[in-house]
Amino acid sequence: MNIKQLEIFVTIATSGSFSKGAEAACITQSTASQHIATLEDLCGVRLLDRTGRGAVPTDAGKVMLAHAQQVLKSLKKTEQAMLQFRQADGVELCVGGSSIPGTYLLPKAIAALRVSDPGITVKAEIGDSKEILEKLLEEQIEIGIVGSTADDKLFTSEALGHDVILMVARKGHGWCNRAEVPLEELLSEPVIMREKGSGTNDVVDAALRQYGIKTGDLKVCTTISSSEAIRQAVLAGCGVAFISEMAVREELKSGELVAINLAGLAITRSFYLVSRKGRTLSPAAAAFSLTVRKENV
Repeated sequence: MNIKQLEIFVTIATSGSFSKGAEAACITQSTASQHIATLEDLCGVRLLDRTGRGAVPTDAGKVMLAHAQQVLKSLKKTEQAMLQFRQADGVELCVGGSSIPGTYLLPKAIAALRVSDPGITVKAEIGDSKEILEKLLEEQIEIGIVGSTADDKLFTSEALGHDVILMVARKGHGWCNRAEVPLEELLSEPVIMREKGSGTNDVVDAALRQYGIKTGDLKVCTTISSSEAIRQAVLAGCGVAFISEMAVREELKSGELVAINLAGLAITRSFYLVSRKGRTLSPAAAAFSLTVRKENV
């Protein structure tokens, strides 16, 4: 049986008229009768009695009518759901952001998306870059923003935004009044580091290796998985730290923290808008992607 047969049957059964059923389906009455005959053959029972009062459902027809109406109702809901999906209306979009872009770029993008596409509800996951990429692979999120490059065999990546990674120390630290600090001195200074898997850790490690220094050579006093917690740890005097300028902008202005000039070392990076390679973005994800690009030109 097919949807057309069910639609014709329901119209005839509820109106009691083959002619009305045919008219509603834009077919001839004889064609409508053929559709009902085919449906009855498929079911193996008579569904409609032709009486002087018109077409009347048999007991089997009453059962068929109840189920056919549910099928057509479900089909209508499916059509409406797909229309909403295409229009990104009343849908939930799952996105992710690593620590810095998740804290400083993602909220702005969500706010802008609420203006352009108010029908989209955003569910945001925050973690380090490695965690966000894993969530993408596991399809827990559809699109993300991370602070390090991703495997181009698995992900489609687009560079966006710009970030500067600074070495910062608390006000009053011995390095604060020095115009430049030799990199060798970094080896004996307590350093607070981000965890492995974070974009910040990756770019710092790559930058130091250019000068023959490995992060494993540093005197790491603690490893913390949150930029906010690292900021607080530096303020508390735990040590110096590499951290995004975005995360310490206010403290640098107030003088609570001081950016340290490590001789010859300048660390910058892009953020990356990432999605699964070979997968078609939903209209909601496509709208989010467009919004992120506009916000980070």
